[in-house]
Formats: sequence, structure tokens, C-alpha cells
Amino acid sequence: MHEKSIKYKDFKAQRLMDPEVRREYEALEPEFRLIRNILLLRNQLNLNQMQLAKLAGTKQPAISRLERGDSNITINTLRRVADALNADLDISLKPRSPTKVASTQPSR
Repeated sequence: MHEKSIKYKDFKAQRLMDPEVRREYEALEPEFRLIRNILLLRNQLNLNQMQLAKLAGTKQPAISRLERGDSNITINTLRRVADALNADLDISLKPRSPTKVASTQPSR
């Protein structure tokens, strides 16, 4: 027997109703946004991972790990990737809202 399938957007909406899942999802959003931007720019320039790696002075597996979110990339490498994509790298720190600060502080 087949179980009833669910559309991804419905599944996502359902899971995000859980506060813990939502908190984790929102915490990862900046990383996912960066990855989406890299993929978008690479595709707009019709570059494959090997070509981007060469332009950025790295190797293709490093670009693959970056695009999968499987690496702790350095700011210097991000800068080289941005240059290779003819893009500006914009890294900033923003104060958290009071509710987010309270939820990230260790309990005593």
C-alpha cells in the first residue's frame, strides 16, 4: 500500500509550526541564502564548479562542499569566490532582537 504523499511546501509549513524546528530553520537561513546566491550567480555566468574553482583559485571539491553547506569556509575563500563571480561579499553583524538574545543565552 502507498501512503498519501504530501507536497513539499505543505510539509515544510507543517514542520515550521513546531517552534524548535522554526528556530533551527531560521538560524540556518543566512547560510542557505549565501549558498543560493552562489548557485544563482554561478548559473547566470554559465560556470560549472570546475570553472568557478579555477577562477577562485581552489579545487572543484571545495566548491561542491561550499554549495552543499558541508564546509567551514574562510572569509578569504568566500572573498575569492565572490571575486570569481564578479560579486561583492557583504558580511555583517546585526544586533539580535531581545527574544533571540534571551533564547541563545546559556541558562544558569
